[in-house]
Amino acid sequence: MLWGVKDRYVGEVIAVYGSRGEADGALRKMLRDEPEWEGMIEVVAVAERRRCLPRCRRVRGPRCTRL
Repeated sequence: MLWGVKDRYVGEVIAVYGSRGEADGALRKMLRDEPEWEGMIEVVAVAERRRCLPRCRRVRGPRCTRL
């Protein structure tokens, strides 16, 4: 499982971490630097690792058409 720090204001994950502990630590550090962000950013589950890795498969070239 991957974990991210999500900005609720823009609705995007702004950083991704390999563990919940790393994400929580990063969130605490961000809030220590920018205390007014409290409630705007949160730690969320992003995806399972195996689904984020690229799959090994051959890429086909584009099909050419004649005019």
